[in-house]
Order: sequence, then structure tokens, then C-alpha cells
Amino acid sequence: MSHEGEQRTEPRQEALEFMLRRMRHRGDFPALSSSVVAINRITASESESVSKLSELILRDFSLTNKLLRVVNSVHYRPGGGSISTVSRAVIVLGFDAVRNIAITVLLFEHLQDKANAAQLKEEFLRACLAGLLAREIAARMRLRELEQAYICAVFHNLGRLVSQYYFAEESEDIRRVARQSSCSEDVAALQVLGLSFEDLGTGLAQAWGFPPVIVSSMRKLAEGPVRRIDTQEGRLRALSACANELCDAVAGLAPAERDREIRHIASRFTDAVPMAENALEEVLDTAIDELTDIAGIIQIHLPATRIGRQLHRFLNAAEAGAAPAGEAPVPGQLEERALPAGAIADGAAPSPKPDPQSVLTAGIQDITNALLEGLKLNDVLRIILETIYRAMGFKHVLLCIRDARNNSMAGRFGFGPDVDLLIRSVRFSLATQPDNVFNVATAKGVDILISDVDDPQIASRIPAWYRKALSSQTFVLFPLTLKNKPVALIYADKDHAGDIVIAEAELALLRTLRNQALLAIKQAA
Repeated sequence: MSHEGEQRTEPRQEALEFMLRRMRHRGDFPALSSSVVAINRITASESESVSKLSELILRDFSLTNKLLRVVNSVHYRPGGGSISTVSRAVIVLGFDAVRNIAITVLLFEHLQDKANAAQLKEEFLRACLAGLLAREIAARMRLRELEQAYICAVFHNLGRLVSQYYFAEESEDIRRVARQSSCSEDVAALQVLGLSFEDLGTGLAQAWGFPPVIVSSMRKLAEGPVRRIDTQEGRLRALSACANELCDAVAGLAPAERDREIRHIASRFTDAVPMAENALEEVLDTAIDELTDIAGIIQIHLPATRIGRQLHRFLNAAEAGAAPAGEAPVPGQLEERALPAGAIADGAAPSPKPDPQSVLTAGIQDITNALLEGLKLNDVLRIILETIYRAMGFKHVLLCIRDARNNSMAGRFGFGPDVDLLIRSVRFSLATQPDNVFNVATAKGVDILISDVDDPQIASRIPAWYRKALSSQTFVLFPLTLKNKPVALIYADKDHAGDIVIAEAELALLRTLRNQALLAIKQAA
């Protein structure tokens, strides 16, 4: 019997491996894969996981900016205030929330193709709405797995999403076969691709290192009533399926058919996902509102999409009674909701890189809030370092802490490529006479900018350990001193001589950040 099962599985496994090989030949796939796998490898239980996740996100300027705009939206920050660093976003919103936002935005950033853009946007928005629905339903059910519900629902139809991107022609064939044969897209995909969307999605999710609970939630449920299963896997699978079915109904059906389908879904999941009818309407409204915010942030002009027009009709029907199926959207109404202040429509120029002073000023306010909230010392220091890293465009930013046992300064944490290796390499004694720039800075408490490490006037003052550990030609040092004794040092560098230029106003703000770090150390003492 098992031999027959293996025979049935082999053709689909071969088809999956063939599809994955085709995807790997696309130039963008290795970059997307490595990023998703890297994020999935970071777990909330790891030491320094905040630093690792923040550093990974900060490598991508566009991802960083869009993530910060999402976390500052009203849905994530209902109490007001702003978050200017990824590190603080993790502290305030939680590790899983930031990781999920990052993966969602990362997926959209990579899955763009001009010849295939319209259908891809539809698929991405559909997946995003399903995730928002699942999280909102989980909150109404008072479940703890809010972020798991979101990510499971987003990736429930991963196979359909990646098929649209990597196999656009075959995806069109799948829709044609489904229409002509009146069958499901999964059945049509099996005919066209040799495997279902579900098999393609779960196979890719496993290759990307998604946890088993997410892979399990991508499996479709059998027809008929869904019974309640009181395990995390059972809850998330039911939530993911329910949210995606609701999403398909709202996004794809005409009003009369849509309303019947929503009632059918509510009845089908009444045991596994109990939800009163009025509560279900509120859940849908809340999720659609949040989707309009996210669409604006990631530069999708929602009224220009088919799903946007469908959602507009749904909102109008809920607010003013059922509208005729063919009713056109009220000009401008959804556009205003889809494009909140600062959002950008398709085709508009992307927002320029923020100027250093703006980032530094926002960071100082963020750190002030963190100090008032009594955050842990390492969290405050990490926010300070990230602010400097983002604002000034340094290659590395590193915090060194005095080791009282042997009176030395040693790397603790930081940002930039291969920063873990840098942390292990930076260690120097404070007992020696001020014969090099590092000891001068720490002993005298002075800020030092070295424009060129090979300048004849300064070359002899660059310590041998530095030349062995780093190839950067320019760096700046900001010592932290209490009662005339060095307690820490902020180091930042760039590759090429002369690359570091700090304006007077920026220097004042950097010194304010250094003073905030000192204040945090004093409070923790």
C-alpha cells in the first residue's frame, strides 16, 4: 500500500523539483530566497535576535522605509507617537509582528514585473487582506496567536502567488481551464503544471524554512462543516482557511452571490471559528481599512485595481445598503482612503532618502520616549546605534563597552556587514598611554574623525589591531565618559578616505545621541 502511495507522490515531487529549478533560473529568486530564509532562521528566543532582525531589514533601504511607515500607521500605533527605528519597532510591537511585516513587504518588493504587474498586485492584495482578516478574527476570539494567524493566512495561497509571478503564461492557462471545465484552480493547476497550487506553495515554504505550523496551515480543508480542533496547528489551519475563503468572497464575487457565500462560510466555520454576523462585518471593515493604509504605503493605487473596486462596493453596501452590482465607485472616495497623508500612487516618484538631520531628530525623540518608558539599557543603546547607522549611511556602527575586569574596551553589538566578526575583532587595552587615536579618544574624552587612515600625519597613530581587523579607510569615534573615566565608545566607519563628512548641525545631534546613551547608562547603574 505504501509503495502505491510512493508511486502516486513521485510525479508531483518531480513536478515540484522541476518548477523550483525553473524559479531558480530567475535572477531575483536567489535574492528573495536568501532573504526569506534568513528572516525565518531568526527566532524570538535567540540571544540578540532584535539586532539580527534589525540588521537584516536595514540592509534594504526601501524595505526599511516601508516597514517603518507600516508600523507607524494608525492600526499599529493607535495611541499615537512615532517609531523611527526597526529596533524600537521590535520592542514596541513584538518580534513576530515586525518579522511578518518584513516578510510581507519583502515578498511584494521582489514580486514585481511590468508585463505582469496588474495580476500580481491583485494576488498580493488578496493575500494581504486574508492575513489581516485572520489576525482580526483571532483577536476577536481572544487567541494569543495573532501574528501566527496573519502569516499563515498570507501564505495560505503562496502557490498561486508565485505561479503568477514565475509562470505567468501557465497561470493564464490555469484560469482558462478552470473556467472552461468549471473546476477549481487547484484541479486546473494539476493539469497544467503537474501539481496543485497547494503542492507548489507547501514545497516552496519548506524550501524557505517556514515552520511546520505554517506549512500545515497551507493545506486545504475538506468540504463541509469544519470541527473545532484545540491545538495550535488546528486553530491556525482553520483561521487561515476561513480568512482566505472570506477574502475570495469579498474580493471576487458580485454582491448578491458574495453575501450568500459569506453566510455559507460563517456556517461552515461556526464550530472552529465562531463569529457573530455583526462581528464578522466589523472584522471585514477593519481589515479593509488596514489594507487601504498598507496599499498606500507600498505604493499601490488601490482604486486602480479590481480588488480595490470590489472592496469599495463592499464598504458602500455595508454603509448605505446593498448597491447595484454594476454601480461605479464614487469618484475619489476610495482614493482618499487608499492614499493617506504621505502615501504615493503608482507611477509617482518614490520618496527620496530622508536627510540625516530628520532621521537623527526623529531618533532622539524615539529614544527620549524609550528612556521615559524605562526600557532595558541594551534596547536603548541599540536604538541609538541604529539611528546613527540609518541617518549617516555608515558601513559599520559599533558600540564598545569597558570591561572592568581587565580594563579594556571591547565590541558589544552593532550594525553593518559581517558585524559579528567585527565585534570579536575590536578589543584594546585602556591601560596603555594615549599613543593611538583610540586611546586618545577614550582617555581624553574627545570625539575624533579620521578622514584617511593612510595620511602620513596620522598613519602611525592607527593601531595594528585595527589594520588587521578592518579595511575601512575612514572612521569616527565618540567616547562615552562618566566622571572622567571611559565607559563606552561608539565607532562608525565608511570604506573610502574622505567619505565621512559631518555637518555642524549633524554633529550636534550625534552628540545628543551620545549624551542619551550616557543617560541610559547612568539610569541603569
